[in-house]
Amino acid sequence: MDNYVDRGKKEIFDGDLKNEKSIDINISLSNDYYEAYITIVSGDEEISIDKNDILNALKESNVTFGIKNDVVDEIVLNPYNIYEVPIAKGERHVNGIDGRIEYYFDLKKKIKPKHLEDGKVDHKELNFIQQAKKGEVLAKKILPTESRDGQTVTNRTIRAKKGKLFNFKKGKNVVESEDGISLIANANGEIKAEDGKISVIKVLEINQNVGVATGNIRFEGKVLVKGNVESGYIIRSGEDVEVEGIVEGAEIIAKNIIIHKGIHNNAKLVSEGNIISNFMENCHAEAEGDIICDALIHCHIKCMGKIIAAKKKGLILGGDIYVREEVIAKTIGSQIGSITKIKLGIDENLLIDIKNTKTSIEEKKISLGKVNQAIEVLQIKKNQDSKKKIFLNKYLKTREQCTKELKMLDQHIKTLYSVIEALRHSKVSSEEIHPGTNIRINNSHYIVKNILSNVTLLKENGEIVIAPNLRRS
Repeated sequence: MDNYVDRGKKEIFDGDLKNEKSIDINISLSNDYYEAYITIVSGDEEISIDKNDILNALKESNVTFGIKNDVVDEIVLNPYNIYEVPIAKGERHVNGIDGRIEYYFDLKKKIKPKHLEDGKVDHKELNFIQQAKKGEVLAKKILPTESRDGQTVTNRTIRAKKGKLFNFKKGKNVVESEDGISLIANANGEIKAEDGKISVIKVLEINQNVGVATGNIRFEGKVLVKGNVESGYIIRSGEDVEVEGIVEGAEIIAKNIIIHKGIHNNAKLVSEGNIISNFMENCHAEAEGDIICDALIHCHIKCMGKIIAAKKKGLILGGDIYVREEVIAKTIGSQIGSITKIKLGIDENLLIDIKNTKTSIEEKKISLGKVNQAIEVLQIKKNQDSKKKIFLNKYLKTREQCTKELKMLDQHIKTLYSVIEALRHSKVSSEEIHPGTNIRINNSHYIVKNILSNVTLLKENGEIVIAPNLRRS
């Protein structure tokens, strides 16, 4: 039992003053006044007690709330050995528990290597950044619990403390859910938490080299590297990557790639758009758009647009280069006759795509023909059998989907033929092309044996011809 205080003592006499028999009814209360206890002391072995005596004793002790009438009745029936028996109980107050913010990312980001399944550690995967995708829940409010006021046995109200509500501190590119409970990323980017304020930063700025200190970088937004990208490390971005320094033996995969200084030492670049660099040496590069570079030296290139090397040096030297549309350069090859291979126009992947698309169109037409035959039969029998009507509806939906897919394939084959037609005009334009340069346009081949000055090489009437360079400045 809790510590308690005496609040009352009731003495009862049997009415015969000559044979006085006193009964003491003692009421004590717990320190918090939420419980009351009764003790009955008598000098006689046989005692009787009235219910009102107990109730009066409680009243004199100000106990008016939460009286246990069943206990009172039991004591009246059996008033012996009554010592600190709980006879009244209040309703305890319940304080509200403070709310909080539950985060779904690490507030204290720790850079540490990734542990692999085989027990090894990958020191290039350091979790350098924490990132979010648009629509991802970053944090949730845990609401405070409800409070409840209390009532003591003396009928005093005890006010409960309400729990605190914590609200989000919103930064950039985050929004609250409609119910205000969740904080959601409104863009792809890096999660930043400063002084409790949560933001999503679209551009990841790395103010150092990408290397031992950062590990590999994988980011949905744009990546800006203020230093170099060291050999053996990877940057993968859902947007653009811009490097102010040099890319040395690293791998970059992004939409557009901009390298301010240069690329060398077997670096690999893959771009969904353009690649722009000061120089590219001994590297591999693939671009769905153009490659713009002042010097391309001994590189393996696959470019779906144009290669433009027309600035200060404007040099393409050595390597194996495939470009779909056009090559524009000041100088191709060198005086020492370095082998420079340039292939333009239609590539094998384009031809494979055309072949596969044609096959798909034929297969789709056959399927559509079979579906139409089934529909004709079911339309005749649909009134004879309810199941036939169900099958008819399924075949009608199949025909709709099949027709839609066939239209898409027809559009794709038209696009491919348009590309092929455009690639018939692929060409190489240069102020100077040196011997050792091998040029292939579609299925025609030309080996430069003497220096060519201010020329454009293109295909006409099934062979490569030399025309004046109309792009000369």
